[in-house]
Amino acid sequence: MRINPIIMKKTNVFPATISIWVLAIGLSLCLNLFFIAPVFIQDTFAVDISSKKKALENDDTPWEITADSLSYNEKEGTYHAKDNVVIKKAAQALYTQSAVFNTKTGVATASGGVRIETDGDIITGREGTFNLDTQTGEIIDGSLFMKANHYYLSGSQMRKTGENSYLINDCTITTCDGKNPDWTITGSEVRVTIEGYGTVKHSAFRIRDLPVIYIPYMVFPAKTKRQTGLLPPRLGYSTLNGAEVQIPFYWAISDQTDATFYQRYLTKRGYMQGVEFRYVESKNSMGILEFDILSDKESPKNMTDGDALDISPYARTNQTRYWLRGRADQDLPQGVVARLDGDFVSDQDYLREFEEKLYGFEVRSNLQEESKRPVQEKRSPTRRSALRLSRDGESYTLQGIASYYQQVEDPETKDLMEQPVGGLNFDLLQTQFKDWPVFFNFETDYDYIWSDEANRGHGLTLSPQVNFPFWLGPYVEFEPSFRYTYNAQYIDNNQGDNSHQYQSLYEANARLGTNAEKFFDVSMGNANKLRHKISPTVYYTYQGYNNDGEEAPWFSPIEQDDYGTPWYLTFNQDEGNQDRNRVTFSLENFLDARMEDQKGNIAYNQWAIFRLNQGYDIKEANEDGENEPLTPLTAELIVTPFPTLDLRGSTGWNHYESTFTQTTLSGEFTVNRYGGRQDYYEINYQYYKYEENDQANINFRTNINLAYGFSVGGSLQRDLEVEKNITSTGWLGYQGQCWGVKLGAGAESGDTTFIVAVRLVGLGSAGSW
Repeated sequence: MRINPIIMKKTNVFPATISIWVLAIGLSLCLNLFFIAPVFIQDTFAVDISSKKKALENDDTPWEITADSLSYNEKEGTYHAKDNVVIKKAAQALYTQSAVFNTKTGVATASGGVRIETDGDIITGREGTFNLDTQTGEIIDGSLFMKANHYYLSGSQMRKTGENSYLINDCTITTCDGKNPDWTITGSEVRVTIEGYGTVKHSAFRIRDLPVIYIPYMVFPAKTKRQTGLLPPRLGYSTLNGAEVQIPFYWAISDQTDATFYQRYLTKRGYMQGVEFRYVESKNSMGILEFDILSDKESPKNMTDGDALDISPYARTNQTRYWLRGRADQDLPQGVVARLDGDFVSDQDYLREFEEKLYGFEVRSNLQEESKRPVQEKRSPTRRSALRLSRDGESYTLQGIASYYQQVEDPETKDLMEQPVGGLNFDLLQTQFKDWPVFFNFETDYDYIWSDEANRGHGLTLSPQVNFPFWLGPYVEFEPSFRYTYNAQYIDNNQGDNSHQYQSLYEANARLGTNAEKFFDVSMGNANKLRHKISPTVYYTYQGYNNDGEEAPWFSPIEQDDYGTPWYLTFNQDEGNQDRNRVTFSLENFLDARMEDQKGNIAYNQWAIFRLNQGYDIKEANEDGENEPLTPLTAELIVTPFPTLDLRGSTGWNHYESTFTQTTLSGEFTVNRYGGRQDYYEINYQYYKYEENDQANINFRTNINLAYGFSVGGSLQRDLEVEKNITSTGWLGYQGQCWGVKLGAGAESGDTTFIVAVRLVGLGSAGSW
């Protein structure tokens, strides 16, 4: 039997109200019930709940009520529905065996079992009573399933005591399926005021039925935005630092700022405090600042300890040890963009002793990934801090930069460090002269160098360039170009003597090239066409170098080997500032694919690039004595046939010594597995031949998912020349339906580290997962 929607208009709000307030109870409890949980849960539901409520309030669609028996008692003003009662509207539905609504009191009751479904969320209870006038009510023996994060919530009594206040007795929360969950969070009584505060009595985290952590009474903020609270702890052990425990505390300062405080205790070193501050003003304005400080028990450094000397050969006497670093991007008025990089450390050993060493267990933000700017490797002898201000116009770029390099290795020489504390760069971008095939660009650089005891002064570089690209017939492009670079340096040697030096570079280049391409019909997955493009090109370069006969105290752009040329056209590194006269032949191959999916969407992917380059040094050939005019033959290969595979390699071959001058190989391969899991393989190999000694190293990382929720992984950095591992790590993980554990071990510079990370699905993990 179906009731006319108009007759039931008075009643069509009560199932919506049931859905909203019970979901709100689940929201508040999921966000705030237990001190370990709040940050990981809240953002998922806050927007979802408010949007559902708004949609229901604004939707004029009537509710449909069906039941085996429907009646109306005019004297009492009550509607009665019995047996197989179903109340539906869009994605919301209420199922019960008996429902009564009193139009005079505004009280609705449901008994004989209650089940409410709202967009995949499920609420069940033995019975419920709701006052639509006062917006209060209760569900007895209620439970809630939240589909978004797979939460199960239950309570012997769930009461809505006011517009934004709730009371839950004997409450339990978990993300585990089944009647006997592996873990639960419980509280005997929870009182919550949304956008206010809540209280919990006798809160406990339980594994099976065993209470592991117990808090008799606690107060928590009950806002629908990010929440302040403790994060999961991290446990570990290392031979250098001893056993350690780290308990982070998250502070939601505002909608745009937050901070995490890291309380870390190491039994051999002492108590370390850390903070990570984050802000987001807009899409392009954001920043991260991190600071850690420790009063080290191991001070001064024991110079007779072999493990300590493996870290570095330098002495250390400071007890207070710290590391300050950060990245910030900020849009300023008038189109100015600021970029700030900060990196300052107390001593040369800090990063090698205390930085997170196990890949896959990091808890801090990755500054390089966040800012898309490189961070110096922890073994670097210097740490760089810089502020850059830039403005880009349609035809120019203007940049100002101040840099400071901290000398962390051999700090006794820090007063001799020459610092580029101020610089200005102006580039006039390539501009066409009228409609002629003439293009002009101009680069300028100014630097101020400062030092306590070494040289200080100014450097100025001017570099105009003219290009004349045109076609020799329909197939061949010819582009000659000319550039002149002048660098002047004004020097104060800190002893009262001033001097002036200059360098200049005359450069003439020419490029002659053409393209040939052919198309092939194929049937390889979604690829239906391939294009093979060949680009043979001849480059000619002449560089005439002049100076005043004095050795420049500072680095200048002219002194950069092969200034302004591609890597594959470079000169030998030992040539220095000499006149150069060379012709180079380059052959480039491109393989592109046309992809079309079943819906007809078309995309183009570059599957492979292969380059060969051979140079002939005319200046070398004309010199007296034994000549070696042929430069090393270089080759580069890039293969990316699909998104999960990336292979790259480059090499150089010396014809006269019959040896490789350099070789790099890298590969990344991922395999998508069931349940959103992914296997990952990465390998990198580098070899460089130098006059004094060669350098060769290999890096490897992998993570493999096994059967029954298990996974294994590891990483290795090895110096092949000295046959010694730089770092090595390995881990074993298990991920069940609602929890996981990951055990890791690693060795680096005489230090062996062990870490345990625990994950509760829906509540986060101790360390990255």
